[in-house]
Amino acid sequence: MVGNENCPLSPKEIEFWEEQYLQQISYLLLLDREKMFDGLNTKEDIRKDWEKHWENDISDMAVGSERIFYWLFNQLGKPNSAPIGSDLFFETYNAFLHIDVKTVSRANIGDFRNTIFVGDNQNSYKGNIITKGEARQYHGNLPTYYSKNDGTKKICLTYLLVTLYDETYSDILVVALICMPNGELYFKYGDKVLRAGKNPGKIRYNFEAVSNFELLDGEPPRIKIIFWDDEMDEDVRRKMKVIGKHVIRGEKMYSE
Repeated sequence: MVGNENCPLSPKEIEFWEEQYLQQISYLLLLDREKMFDGLNTKEDIRKDWEKHWENDISDMAVGSERIFYWLFNQLGKPNSAPIGSDLFFETYNAFLHIDVKTVSRANIGDFRNTIFVGDNQNSYKGNIITKGEARQYHGNLPTYYSKNDGTKKICLTYLLVTLYDETYSDILVVALICMPNGELYFKYGDKVLRAGKNPGKIRYNFEAVSNFELLDGEPPRIKIIFWDDEMDEDVRRKMKVIGKHVIRGEKMYSE
């Protein structure tokens, strides 16, 4: 398949740029990993001044982490102010990048074992969600390509930056960057990308079933590990084995 006026890039070219930006974003995070941890832990320096007022169902890690990652990504591209999009939304010379920042507590580790919640405003995928043998049509709110006023089109790419942490000790256990396929790739991945969310009408990205760029030579992974706590206990390690397969030890791929 090749590109056309409505879809300027071929499916393989779409995956090429998905993978290129996965590499670029993960490089920025790995380059400043200590800066990332220092930023995520700044809330602890002043915890006594805010903790007594914190009465929110959202975790304290979730609220502040978006600020830190925006700080780290300030050279990635030009921020876009569109109200429909992810927490972080940048325009580069050839793409629009949505990076949604997600935090998962150890108590809710099941939310990150093999799928992850994705909002309608964070993805361009279209397909069917199969539940109880019935198919429900789904279409994310993002376009597969953005059309600018000057007539140019730029591919829309979706990334999920997920932090797993121990809420009791505020320890970070895993930080992973995951790329969800653009909606133009439905012909390749079909409905296996989507799983039903906890709430009606919501979806989850099934990264266990779609964890590689299957159109690219060597099928590189759609998952990049930014941090993996080697000292996590065995229960967490066992539950995170799908993500753990992408942890690199020297030149070898770590696997349970």
